[in-house]
Amino acid sequence: MTADGEFRGHVVVFGFHGVGRRVVRQLANAGQQVIVVDPDADPTEQEDLQRWGVTYLAGYGLSQDTLHVARVATALAVLCVTDDDVRNIRLALLVRDISPDVRIVVRMANASVGKALTSVTQPGAVLNVAELASMSFVETAVQRTTHAITLGGTEFSVATLPSPTSGTFGLLWEELAPIAVQPADGSPILSGPSLDHEVQPGDLVTLLGTEQAFREAGLEPERDTLTAIGPTLRRRVKEAVAAMSDAVDRPFRIAFGVLSALALVSVTVLTLGYEEPDGSRMSVLDAVYFTSETIATVGFGDFYFREQDTWLRVWAVVLILLGATLVALATALLTNALVSRRLAQSLGRQRVTGMEGHIVVIGLGAVGSKVAMDLHDAGYEVAVIDSGEGQRFVPQMRAAGIPVLIGDATLPETQAAAGIYRAAGVAVLTSDDLVNIETGLAVRGVVGDRPVPIALRVFSKNLARVIGTGLDAGIARSIAELASPWFVGAALGVDVLGTFYVGSTLFIAVRLPVPKGGGLDGVAIRDLRTTTSIVAVQPAGADDLHFPPRPDTVLHAGDSAYLIGQYEDLLDLLQRA
Repeated sequence: MTADGEFRGHVVVFGFHGVGRRVVRQLANAGQQVIVVDPDADPTEQEDLQRWGVTYLAGYGLSQDTLHVARVATALAVLCVTDDDVRNIRLALLVRDISPDVRIVVRMANASVGKALTSVTQPGAVLNVAELASMSFVETAVQRTTHAITLGGTEFSVATLPSPTSGTFGLLWEELAPIAVQPADGSPILSGPSLDHEVQPGDLVTLLGTEQAFREAGLEPERDTLTAIGPTLRRRVKEAVAAMSDAVDRPFRIAFGVLSALALVSVTVLTLGYEEPDGSRMSVLDAVYFTSETIATVGFGDFYFREQDTWLRVWAVVLILLGATLVALATALLTNALVSRRLAQSLGRQRVTGMEGHIVVIGLGAVGSKVAMDLHDAGYEVAVIDSGEGQRFVPQMRAAGIPVLIGDATLPETQAAAGIYRAAGVAVLTSDDLVNIETGLAVRGVVGDRPVPIALRVFSKNLARVIGTGLDAGIARSIAELASPWFVGAALGVDVLGTFYVGSTLFIAVRLPVPKGGGLDGVAIRDLRTTTSIVAVQPAGADDLHFPPRPDTVLHAGDSAYLIGQYEDLLDLLQRA
């Protein structure tokens, strides 16, 4: 298919799977002219593109002819969002060679390569899907109800907490900006409530403010319902003892038990039967000392049995032979156990020992490894289960001291090895939606009625809705839903500041410069009639941030408005602007 007609100021998207599909849909919904270049779009996907009014080109885009047909020279932006980092790099370089000014947005999983590619993409961006989405999974797994966000250089918190009483937002929390309300009666979430909106006791309200503003309002945002546990000496000792206990097997325990019994009998016999030339008896300490040196085959010659009774000399012979045999056997068994444990660690088959209240991450891909490291850096104990596909991330986990178990997370043996029944949270992050759902159900069966949060990675928004209403498999979070607004914003020149969930609803924070003569120029906030919250305003040329803005605040060309809302609501306001 060819891109017929006049294309100028359009967006070219290379890649139509995963995040790319959602990006294309959102660009089309925004009224943007879009050309998709992908070699593998099946007939059903091509029908979707046609229904959305999107032009489709079959190909990889790595030829001058394809780039010419896609009109990249006159495009507003080019998005390279295939699943192959190398292909995205080649596409970005080819596009930049054709047009020095086009905005290029590149999906890149390798952070180091992405940093080096930034100079090529300007005025676009290099975006890492795992970095954009990981914090949402961390927040879900540790039951965090507060999300940190930076507006105009100032640190803010978005906190969700129950309303302690009835009243309006303006009366109860005039120094905080309202974001959303989740009614206690189960009604749908209300986005962007006004200051005059009245809440009832038990309603979950989502507010934005600085830490000082929350304190002045008499509120303390709940960071995590779980407590991060640092590497205290007591805990390390407990882990070491548990690891040693887990490392040794039953034969070693039997051999060590028999050896200990022999030593105890020997001390008793020597204390009662050994007699010095002066008629004195052997002390307990001397008996322990002699038993130890005899079993260890050291034989310093401190004590002699030549003058002792026959039965005691026979006992000395038994102690020497039996003790040496038991020591050799116990040493062999212990060495075998430790070597076996080391091999198990190398193969990812070890057990998690000494951990309790930890977080289990299932799936060691780009997202799983980022979530595991974020949890570890925040002070949580983490264990990872992987099917074997994430081997390239295993060295990173080992360097951080995070145990990795290779196995099927739906099997009881693997779950027991990871200590899921002792875990405080689970994040299921494989790249397969159905595998994640199956694993979530299996984990729920293990934890039972314990309130253990299970974060599920899913792609489909509809599937996430089904999980939330029909299955107790976990709390669904969509990678594509979290990451796609960043790509759309970078393509259209909108400064996206963050994405986060309130309940099961995604909210997006953006910075919008008010254009001269646009739909926001000269308009008071109260007159916008939108469900998007304008949470702060930075006047043109000023360093101060007006927070929270008053309803009668008038926006002027050059001001920066900071908005938080659902995607569709934000899109409507952006189009008006």
